[in-house]
Amino acid sequence: MRMLKRLKRLKHLLLDEKGLSMMEVVLIIVIIGIAIIPLSQLSVMNQKAGGRFGTTTKALFYAEEVMEQIIADYMAIEGGRGYQWVITNWPGSTPSPPSGLQGNVSISAQDTLNSVRYVTVHVTVGGTDIPDVVLETWMVEH
Repeated sequence: MRMLKRLKRLKHLLLDEKGLSMMEVVLIIVIIGIAIIPLSQLSVMNQKAGGRFGTTTKALFYAEEVMEQIIADYMAIEGGRGYQWVITNWPGSTPSPPSGLQGNVSISAQDTLNSVRYVTVHVTVGGTDIPDVVLETWMVEH
């Protein structure tokens, strides 16, 4: 019963054909106008952040791809490659990075631990407005 009374009251309010006064319309337009400014700025900031996130993801995938190529060369002993070939041929810029990114491969000086020679390989990929993505691995002489 109470619910029926509430529904009738709501129906009466919705079907009331008085309309809005000019002052109410102006007030609504002013409130919407004020609210649009920060909302549009939020949208612009969101687009910039999304673009940086996409570029960072692209940099990460590219760094992983380069590291996989280096590891494949390290493992390809029969193909004339291997530990010494990687140390000699990989340091420097990465091959054909995606637009807007720069890549670099650095290999530390050889060190020895328990009479095993090893190097540390770093792949660094960066771009404008994103932090550098750095991947690291160690390679031992076979």
